[in-house]
Amino acid sequence: MQVMGLRTLLLLLSGALALTETWAGFHSLRYYYTAWSRPGSGEPRFVAVGYVDDTQFSRFDIALNEDLRSWTAAEGAAQNIQRKWDEARWAESWRAYLEGTCVEWLRKHLENGKETLLRADPPKTHVTHHSISDREVTLKCWALGFYPAEIILTWQRDGEDQTQDTELVETRPAGDGTFQKWAAVVVPSGEEQRYTCHVQHEGLPQPLTLRWEPTPPATIPIVGVIAALVLLGVAVTGAVVGAVMWRRKRSGGKGGIYVQATNSDSAQGSDVSLTASKA
Repeated sequence: MQVMGLRTLLLLLSGALALTETWAGFHSLRYYYTAWSRPGSGEPRFVAVGYVDDTQFSRFDIALNEDLRSWTAAEGAAQNIQRKWDEARWAESWRAYLEGTCVEWLRKHLENGKETLLRADPPKTHVTHHSISDREVTLKCWALGFYPAEIILTWQRDGEDQTQDTELVETRPAGDGTFQKWAAVVVPSGEEQRYTCHVQHEGLPQPLTLRWEPTPPATIPIVGVIAALVLLGVAVTGAVVGAVMWRRKRSGGKGGIYVQATNSDSAQGSDVSLTASKA
């Protein structure tokens, strides 16, 4: 238990009492209690904090022992509270809650919301490439849009884990009910293909293995555009030649010089006429 010095607490409370008549607005005294059972590999815990307005003046942190019948004080200042709680047999009440009521409510919530809470959305994954210098680059492995939040991202170099050299952020909510996470590793430039990212998640039928894939050069789109322009030019030329030949045939096959002229009086500006002048 960590508590402000008695003098500080008395000054705080006496100040509040003395100024109650002159302070405008509202003031509050709040306590927050949190109890949880075996988070990860830790021990059952109970934490309580007290606030006057936005100022914390007390904090209790003691752990529930393995037998769920007694407490362990986090520090010497909490031993008095520990003895009182042991005498009052508070641990038994918390044991009944953690092993009974809490489990019952958890099952009820899972049943009521099973379509949402028990779903498994696989992550959308990709690897990005970020240059640091001429010698080093950062490879970042992304996992987006997955649920539930538990996921494992690891980098390997030639099949060997790079845990010590991996920058791993905490799993973050995406704001739409799913989660996102990334893991990054700095690698020598030119050796990117030696590194693989491995993704494990409940929504995946099997773990994924990803590598950074360089962006292919943009020659194919350029060649395609050029080819299209060439074909368009051939088509236009063929159409003009065909029109000239048709016009010449209608004029009786007489020789002449044909000039393509645009009818400037056309509202559409697209009418074309062919005029001939005898040689």
